[in-house]
Amino acid sequence: MVRRIANALLRLVVVLLAIGTVSGVAGYIWFSQNILAGLPTDLTAYRDWVPLTSVSVLDADGNEVDTFYVERREWVDLDTLPDHVWQAFVAAEDRRFFQHRGVDGFGIARALVENFRAGRTKSGASTLTQQLVKNLLVGSERSYRRKLKEAVLANRLERDLGKKRILELYLNYIALGSGNYGVEAAAQDYFDVPASELDIGQAALIAGLVPAPSRYSPRAWPEVSKQRRALVLGRMERAGYLTPEQAEPFLDAPIIVAPRESPTSDLNAAYVTEVRREIRRTFGVEMPFKKGFTVQTPLRPDIQQVAVQAVRDATVAHLERQGARGVLGTAKAPPAASSEPCFAALARVAGRVVTAHAGDASFTLADPDSPVVGETGPRPLRSTLVPGALIRVCRTDDPAVVKHEREPWSQAAAIVIEAATGEVVAVAGGRNVALEGFDRATQARRQPGSSFKPYVYAAALRDGHVQTDVMTDAPISLPGGNGKLWTPKNYGGGFAGSMTLRSALARSINTIAVRLALQVGVTEVTGLAHDLGVRTPLREDPTVALGSSEVTPLDQALAYTALVRGGVPTDAIWMREVRTIEDGPSARAGETLRIGRDHVTLPGGPRPRVLEPEVAYQVVDMMREVVRAGTARRAWVKGVDRGGKTGTTNGFVDAWFVGFTSHHVIAVWVGTDGTSTLGDRETGGKAALPAWIAIADALAEPEGSAVLPPAEVALIDHEGVKIAIPWSALAPKARGPLPPTP
Repeated sequence: MVRRIANALLRLVVVLLAIGTVSGVAGYIWFSQNILAGLPTDLTAYRDWVPLTSVSVLDADGNEVDTFYVERREWVDLDTLPDHVWQAFVAAEDRRFFQHRGVDGFGIARALVENFRAGRTKSGASTLTQQLVKNLLVGSERSYRRKLKEAVLANRLERDLGKKRILELYLNYIALGSGNYGVEAAAQDYFDVPASELDIGQAALIAGLVPAPSRYSPRAWPEVSKQRRALVLGRMERAGYLTPEQAEPFLDAPIIVAPRESPTSDLNAAYVTEVRREIRRTFGVEMPFKKGFTVQTPLRPDIQQVAVQAVRDATVAHLERQGARGVLGTAKAPPAASSEPCFAALARVAGRVVTAHAGDASFTLADPDSPVVGETGPRPLRSTLVPGALIRVCRTDDPAVVKHEREPWSQAAAIVIEAATGEVVAVAGGRNVALEGFDRATQARRQPGSSFKPYVYAAALRDGHVQTDVMTDAPISLPGGNGKLWTPKNYGGGFAGSMTLRSALARSINTIAVRLALQVGVTEVTGLAHDLGVRTPLREDPTVALGSSEVTPLDQALAYTALVRGGVPTDAIWMREVRTIEDGPSARAGETLRIGRDHVTLPGGPRPRVLEPEVAYQVVDMMREVVRAGTARRAWVKGVDRGGKTGTTNGFVDAWFVGFTSHHVIAVWVGTDGTSTLGDRETGGKAALPAWIAIADALAEPEGSAVLPPAEVALIDHEGVKIAIPWSALAPKARGPLPPTP
């Protein structure tokens, strides 16, 4: 009997061992195939890994004007933090952090007991290491498979990195609400101090955000945040990190957080928008954030402010000259009611009273005779109100009274480039440009009108003409579209007969510009314009001589800059210097930034000459005559070097002035975002030139400084003015020995 029982027990043990072995082998195979397969076995790369951080943009004086990011994060070394900062996170999230190897068995058991007693999931058991693994490697899928992978990788991360590095990564990676990632970003956002200056209460508050940053937000839920802070302070006491005396002052202290402010102001929006785009164009979308770039720009805040104001003033002045927008259209019924300060309404006239209707509301129009745009100039609004007329009105202090909206309806843009370097020192992209929005200075393609003519004259001078050559302003007809003739005319009508090229440019004579383009070839003109800096595609027909093909203000500024630089083009320099975090590699404009295996050259390197210096300088000299005695006489200042060219398109749709001072090139455009006319006689000299003058005056360049002539030209007297003529064009007896080229 005893033997039978012993044998039976032995067989049972054998069976159980077999089952256990088979189950163990099957379990191991399943674990290997479903959990271990695909997991990285070596995590040492994370010893030097840094998460994506922010990019900081500085102006020319080193002041921050913008910061942008994929995730708002600034790296901070653990050694720079006071102990109570990391202690707050350890106490709040993983008080046995320094005892476990990635997974805390005691913590799991404690959480199971607490959750069983509560009848719900009340407490988690993820360690700091597991939280880091979830964010870095495995994601947040809610499954046992993910938890098993997380546990394996947590153990490997502890093996390969060590506690200090894991804690440093965690403090820089964790999401802390309001778009903040990492303790440094959170400290600056919530308390306007670096993480190294957080006090105990502030550190406890931030650490308390980890489980639910939105629910515990100190801005949205200050009382809840206060309770979380007290909870973390209590845990820091129990962990031995604080004494009751150290914690007590912070338990009931009020929650005080800093107001949220962006360093990017409306004033700088257009400029920093283009800097962001240039960073992405040059380095891609990821590298700048991996390396925490600091980008110093050539932005001059004083000139930027003037440029933005000059653009706004140009549109306001245009409104005063032409009047506000009148009737927008017609409708049979009032538009829907609106709570906005200004809205569309149906206008109705009853004798001397005009009422405005939106939804079921009716208002008295306070200013029915305010000037609005008319075909021949401003006219009273009342006279334009046909039955069913829709107009824009704005609320007043009296809820029963509205007034006609008198916001500028035109747009304008300006860009300022330092000629010697190509650095962009200011950009005004229009009225109320949004960050990362449409920047008219760099993106708006508009017909340049006569401001395109300097490229025509440059091509003619390169072909052998000089500025004293005489041509005739007379009628010319060319084949046009649809079998019709194209007959260019001059502004104001009429023809002036014979004149020098210098005078023709100053007076903006259209027929002579077209004749010159035909002589040298339209492709020569457009090719030279592209070589000088115009990036926009250009049409290849004679109308291009009068600016029929669209360009951007930046195109014009760059091409004029190349003329001022003696025929040497330049990149538009938005980045003066790029630096990486921790005093890593840096590079200036035109230099190569070397980061590991990546070598990226910043815009601004040397460019080959595209136009002879004597030709480029003649064009510059001819543009001085435009300011001295031509269409831009308002810009002339005695003893100050200025030149440029006005531009006005057919129907007064676009108005330009592009010109230079002794050290800078400024391009100004005024128009609308469509093809509406600006109004009768809204020329470049009237609409755009005042803004250009305001910017040029603000540059305050030294009296007597000038764009200097190259050695290849001689200065001769011409009608009482010193003008430039190439030595090669002078008779040998008058010319004398040719000076050496510097």
